[in-house]
Amino acid sequence: MSKPIHTYSSVLLTGTLRPGHQSVQFSPRFSAGYRYTLIHLSSAMGKRTQTAHQQPLPQKPSPTVSFDATHNGSQYFAVKEGLATLLFPKIKISTGKDGVAKEVQGDVFYNPIQQFNRDMSVLAIKTFGEMFISEKESGKQPRKQKQRHNTNKNARIVESVASTAEGATVVQNGSDPSNNSLNIKFRVLDALSATGLRALRFSLEIPFITSITANDLDSSAVQSIANNIEYNKEKGATIDPSKLAISEALSKINVTLENAQHHMYAALLNKHPARNLEQISARGNSARTIDNKYEVIDLDPYGSAAPFLDAAVQALSDGGLLCVTCTDAGVWASTGYGEKCFSLYGGLPVKSEWCHEAGLRLILYSIATSASKYGLSIEPLLSMSIDFYARLFVRIRKSPVNVKNFASSSMIVYNCGEGCGSWVVQRLGKAKSIQHKSGTGSYMKYGLAKAPTTTESCSECGFNMHLAGPMWAGSLHSGDFVSKFLSSLSAQSETIYSTLPRITGMLQTIAQEAEFPDHPFFHVPSRLSKILHCEAPPQAAVRGALIRLGYRVARSHCKPNSIKTDAPNSAVWEVMKTWIKKKPIKDGALKEGTPGFSIMQKAMDPSLDIDLDEELGKEEIKPGGVVRYQVNPTANWGPMGKARVPRTTKSGTSSEHEERPEKRVKTTHII
Repeated sequence: MSKPIHTYSSVLLTGTLRPGHQSVQFSPRFSAGYRYTLIHLSSAMGKRTQTAHQQPLPQKPSPTVSFDATHNGSQYFAVKEGLATLLFPKIKISTGKDGVAKEVQGDVFYNPIQQFNRDMSVLAIKTFGEMFISEKESGKQPRKQKQRHNTNKNARIVESVASTAEGATVVQNGSDPSNNSLNIKFRVLDALSATGLRALRFSLEIPFITSITANDLDSSAVQSIANNIEYNKEKGATIDPSKLAISEALSKINVTLENAQHHMYAALLNKHPARNLEQISARGNSARTIDNKYEVIDLDPYGSAAPFLDAAVQALSDGGLLCVTCTDAGVWASTGYGEKCFSLYGGLPVKSEWCHEAGLRLILYSIATSASKYGLSIEPLLSMSIDFYARLFVRIRKSPVNVKNFASSSMIVYNCGEGCGSWVVQRLGKAKSIQHKSGTGSYMKYGLAKAPTTTESCSECGFNMHLAGPMWAGSLHSGDFVSKFLSSLSAQSETIYSTLPRITGMLQTIAQEAEFPDHPFFHVPSRLSKILHCEAPPQAAVRGALIRLGYRVARSHCKPNSIKTDAPNSAVWEVMKTWIKKKPIKDGALKEGTPGFSIMQKAMDPSLDIDLDEELGKEEIKPGGVVRYQVNPTANWGPMGKARVPRTTKSGTSSEHEERPEKRVKTTHII
């Protein structure tokens, strides 16, 4: 008879033990219909192929909503996500090797796995946009904006003068930034748009956007975007039809057929490119006064976004938001391609449990490097390692003064990757706040950091230290932004944002991380016990011991059962030794020459009063239906293959697939 258990890991709500293995099933409030299960077969668990009920897993994820549709006399397979609908032709014309046009079955190039990415992106841009517009209205970003305050006995009216995307001037009363009644310029670029799903969702779900550019290098993709816009104009609806008509929302989308880098570099001209003498004459001098830069640029390529960063940081307006996806986790989160990682991101990866956090820091370092040479500083608002990819939201500001902090915000990491997993960081520069002699105010003094901060051997286990980085040493997140983002979720509809439970769970975890801006990386108790060949301690016991010693603890969103803390590595190992006193290691389990043997040979610090207080280390009970760490719900949960074009046989049927040329693939956007 099965018996109820409590949480096996942080993703679980309730569960049952079943014969043959330990499995846990839970069903959170999640309208996408996914079932999250965890089957713990052994410490060397292979690929999941069955659910907790011994049923085979679906081979691939399916769209939340799909149906057959007819548009302009053609038959389509339709996929709805959020408020947008995409059309994929059931039959299309393709030219075979013999040069003869044939009818072939159409492909559905849609990845349901990335719906979480897109839901998160829409809501993050909406939160950022409200902050950005509010700043413009209040004058915190005063460029090209004037304010006049008129007071009377009844009200204080703020009148703002803002330049629109068309160069016109609008004077209106200040109001709710979510409505953008002042028509403050808020332009969005979907640089690698593919079917245009992101552009469609932005236009339908974020009403204050003034214009959206959906760009792609593939002419067939541009045709698909135009077709999808036309269909949504007929059948779709906006998030608030009473305030924003569907035709008005979709008219904001401008579709372009260009190389993404070229398009972004062209934005630096600060004028619309004149194609001929008639356009030059018609525009006159006004063409030189129009700002073509974007307030938001979304980069979501197949693989690395590194080739697009230089153009993107320059094409953003002051204080704009750069949204970056990198799906090449095999490069930035493993040591298998260290040389490739260095060429793309300017730093070396690590071999560790926290390799994905290090990967986020490598990507941030690459963005900061691209920006700093132009006097631009970065402010990471949200940096996430999700499934098989990284997703970052980074604010770019024109601030030569803050660029001076780049060296002191960068670090080299010494990592005991082959031994106990401990790490030591080395800041590349030094920044110190100095009080003025007058006693009023202070200034920053910059210098060279002392080196090295460690020896070639690990101080904990004696194994060799390996070098990683340089990488970003500052905070991964903005606590203020995360707080605003979280508070906005209660007003969102789960019908539109079906991944809302996971968004909530991840942001709650990230809110804890944001409290540790100067303490990178984390520990995993099961990994520590593996080094010492002992039974794994309860996470609450380790947390309670560290809290009792005066240190702070939190989770990391990168890995379940992780502990992020400001405690030194030595204190964590002291806690583990105390645990071993309670649960001794089996005789002969530790062999001489292993990292665990070296750690256990060191005498314990008698000054530390360590108490494995599980009650103190218990976390607050999370709300029901919230998902902190998702377990893959299908067998093949990962990125789609590269974009391919069908090859036809003489009989007119589709046979094997042929990859597009590499040049085309590099700009393909997996939606």
